[in-house]
Amino acid sequence: MNKDTSPMGQTLPAFMVGYSLDHSHRVVVGIRATSADAACAVARAAFDAGTLWDDTPDMPLLYDDYEELDGQVLDFDATSVAMWPPADVSVPAARLHAAAHRLLTFARLADTRLPLAASIESWHPDALVPMTVTAQQARELRALLGTLDAG
Repeated sequence: MNKDTSPMGQTLPAFMVGYSLDHSHRVVVGIRATSADAACAVARAAFDAGTLWDDTPDMPLLYDDYEELDGQVLDFDATSVAMWPPADVSVPAARLHAAAHRLLTFARLADTRLPLAASIESWHPDALVPMTVTAQQARELRALLGTLDAG
């Protein structure tokens, strides 16, 4: 049986199903200042200038996340639609973020397979550096690169 059809072979109606949870966006940066008020003034100025998230040595980004507010009940809603609309721009961004984490994991794996940094320091910049990965790892890398290109 096709997942888009009922046991009787009829096409099932489409629904957009969602839920909402209230969140608080919390950002914490490191600031050196003469007082708490002065530190808050520096942070406010950086926020207004759009530089609060630049993560610099003088103002390191220490925390940036969304926290669910307590006491919420998870409630789903559904809207009948003729067909699903195109995905919102938030979807490719979420996929890209997930792919970036997988790419970082692969890059760390690749780094463990490379010769030690000190041993290649004196090599010519164009010298080939040997590295071995399994066929499965090569397939995963190519699939991952495809998801990054699609984002």
